[in-house]
Amino acid sequence: MNTIKKIGLTALGTSLVASSAIAADFSVSGDAGYTWKSKAIGTTTNDGIGFNHDISISGSGEMENGWTVGTNMIFVEDTGMSSTHVKLTMGSMGSIKIGNGTGGIGAGFDDATPRAYEENHDGMATTTVIDSIGSQMANGQISYSSPSMDIGGASVVFHYEYANEADATAVLEGAASGGASKGFDVGHGAGLNIGYGGLSIGAYANEAKKDGGQSVSDHDRSAGTYFINYTMGPVSIGYQTGFTERGVGGAADTATTAAKTVAAATGNFEFEKIGVAFNMSDNFSVSYGDLTETYDSQDDGTVANVDMDSTSIQFSYTMGSMSISGYQTDTDNPGWDSDASSDEITELAVNFAF
Repeated sequence: MNTIKKIGLTALGTSLVASSAIAADFSVSGDAGYTWKSKAIGTTTNDGIGFNHDISISGSGEMENGWTVGTNMIFVEDTGMSSTHVKLTMGSMGSIKIGNGTGGIGAGFDDATPRAYEENHDGMATTTVIDSIGSQMANGQISYSSPSMDIGGASVVFHYEYANEADATAVLEGAASGGASKGFDVGHGAGLNIGYGGLSIGAYANEAKKDGGQSVSDHDRSAGTYFINYTMGPVSIGYQTGFTERGVGGAADTATTAAKTVAAATGNFEFEKIGVAFNMSDNFSVSYGDLTETYDSQDDGTVANVDMDSTSIQFSYTMGSMSISGYQTDTDNPGWDSDASSDEITELAVNFAF
């Protein structure tokens, strides 16, 4: 008798689960191709022939109240799954997203200037300030984005993100963050996008609070940026500036002739970027980007600031599903080392979308 009851309850449970499932649509897309890259870093030059592919699997379904649930997974050639998330879109109330490898809200602000192909820092041997915007909130957070709102003829979108342990590590199903061991507690981030005709403006800032019980970091971490882009016909021009303070304590650097990293340096970093892109035809575009990142050791003027400058010339040509793209990026004072040899990195890529 007990066995019969168990069988009946199991069948009923299975029926309830099946009937409550959301009807969903799934799709697979991606691109694949070949690359050639040359790196002249200091006195060493290396060339390489490689391949790339990004495969994206997406699914979405609509609930009875009109809200939609979507999920996405992206697989790349060298790291397996690079990004995955679950997104709940609540109609006119905006959307909520939690995931791994999404970069958080800050990922949309790390380089927002016009370009034909990659960002400047893609062709640099040093981790850059502009690429580090939002990195403290890159994972383990819940992100909210408002729907696009018409305010005075402008399209406005607000963003907010919160992490109870701001360690930039993804929290998977049923897990707890290990952020306390890295020295940070609550983190917040906020962003704003405004579009008006050919003008687009954006701003983002975040802060991660130091965990009082840890000595891994000495101060709170913070970062911020804003950009202004304008498009007129085939020409787009943009300007972006920002900063990051990593909360690393200790004595200030005593010389400009030592390599530094964003993660470990005790001072502050700032950047300015100018980008210009020109669509020469419907299929061919070129761009130029100039990025200056400044390291301030905060030693009250005893040691001079060091500028790491990079310039990048880029192009992209498309023929249906096929594209040919490339760039050459030159960097002076790499690693904010004033006597370091310049770097030059060149890349050519052929991609096929499917």
